[in-house]
Amino acid sequence: MLIQFSVQNYRSFREEQTLSLVAGKDSAHPDSLINWKGKFRLSKVASIYGANASGKSNLVKAIEAMRDFILDSATQMNLGDSIECASPFRLDTSTVQEPSQFEITLLIKGDIFVYGFSATKERVHDEWLSVQPQGKRSSKWLQRARDKTSGVTSWAFRGPLKRDEGLLKEKTRDNGLVLSRAAELNIEAVTPLYLWFRKKFGAFDLSDRPTDQSTARKMGDDDDKEFRNRVIRFIREADFGIDSLSVKEEGWLQRFSDDTSDDTPDEFREMFTALRKLAEREKLTHFSITTEHLLNDGEAKISFSLEEDESNGTRRFFALAGPILSALSDGNLLVIDELDCSMHPLLTRKVIELFQSPEENTNGAQLVFTTHDSSVMDQTLLRRDQIWLTEKRANGATELFSLYDFDTSSRPRKDTAFEKNYLAGRYGAVPSFGPFFEDL
Repeated sequence: MLIQFSVQNYRSFREEQTLSLVAGKDSAHPDSLINWKGKFRLSKVASIYGANASGKSNLVKAIEAMRDFILDSATQMNLGDSIECASPFRLDTSTVQEPSQFEITLLIKGDIFVYGFSATKERVHDEWLSVQPQGKRSSKWLQRARDKTSGVTSWAFRGPLKRDEGLLKEKTRDNGLVLSRAAELNIEAVTPLYLWFRKKFGAFDLSDRPTDQSTARKMGDDDDKEFRNRVIRFIREADFGIDSLSVKEEGWLQRFSDDTSDDTPDEFREMFTALRKLAEREKLTHFSITTEHLLNDGEAKISFSLEEDESNGTRRFFALAGPILSALSDGNLLVIDELDCSMHPLLTRKVIELFQSPEENTNGAQLVFTTHDSSVMDQTLLRRDQIWLTEKRANGATELFSLYDFDTSSRPRKDTAFEKNYLAGRYGAVPSFGPFFEDL
């Protein structure tokens, strides 16, 4: 489970900003919290609001960038490759050459992991890992630090990593992470942390073209008929007019036909040929998705193609159905950018309620999402510490804060009409229009 995530000098984040899911002292909505052994409480849901270009999406990009570098640095990158997650704040000349920094705190099977790193495009500068096993004190397993003056990197390995110190130092490239290399070398102590990024965390941008293959692929698994039935019920009861769904596996070569004409540019012909060869070599498969609607007589059905006949909103919800249901059953973290995209506000609210529900969410699943839909900024649905805002400062940098972070004298009451006050500008994080709009 996510405890908190911090980012610094990345895109619009100049100073360190932290999204914390540790609950405040509020007594509101106790069902929306995960109680861990009476030591602390974690929110199941965090919503993020703010004006356009205020940094909401950059927060999602930051945690995705951290994950991607962890998963790829040892196996997908070579010596000299650029580090893509390094993207410093560019509106200040003093930060352009400084590393981007990421840190995450996780609760995994009762153990608390605090892991982070900083990096420029060329190299990792710092990397650290502290672990607090259940019932024990925290211990720093890794400290990697590059001296700014000499350029020399110092290494400190402790705990279960001490035994493999020489191997890890030898095998970890300047542009790679110790965590990634340790996972590749099957060092058991870091496996839970690495696998959390690989299997327990998913991120989606709903403003992009819907990608429905993940849900379809899992529906096509004959060993998981229960999941297929849950997806069908999920879609049916969301009121899209769909009575049932089916998926069919087909090869990519079946999906595309070579219908290039004489005036097709050579580069497109070459690209098409390369894709066909790749699909044939890797035996790539594609799933076609068919939706079934009841005819007016209420008995007969007619079939449609999800991709060709259904709306973007329907396709987006189908694409999201698999990750939502998997998160709820497996206790995953789901991060969604623009949750409200093509989704009715009442349906958005129902998705939030699913994660808040103690009956449906029994394994500690968490949902973090950005949105412009202020209707779910509702005191009857969310606590003050579940409502986060992004605001651009005068220097162009993003500031991230929750309604609970206000001073006690100005903190909104928990029974306040959050949406009304937010739209009135009382919390900040709303657009500041110029005369072209204000004079209308």
